[in-house]
Amino acid sequence: MEIHGHFEHGIIVPHDALSLPDGTKVTIVVPATFAASSQEMSAEAHARYLAALARIDALPNENPGDDFSGTDHDRILYADR
Repeated sequence: MEIHGHFEHGIIVPHDALSLPDGTKVTIVVPATFAASSQEMSAEAHARYLAALARIDALPNENPGDDFSGTDHDRILYADR
């Protein structure tokens, strides 16, 4: 089965209605033409990217001492899948 869609606000949106059971595993393949062109970034875009990462890194830790990681979260939620 081939499903066409687009990426919007961090979510893949199929173009046609789907009737798949919850938990169905899927594989997403990005066309090579997009993958190749997305690897090139201008110096200005790269500088903006690094500045954004620096701003994120400078945010305070809202839960100091909390050692419950994202991996722990996923293990608990999706252990049986």
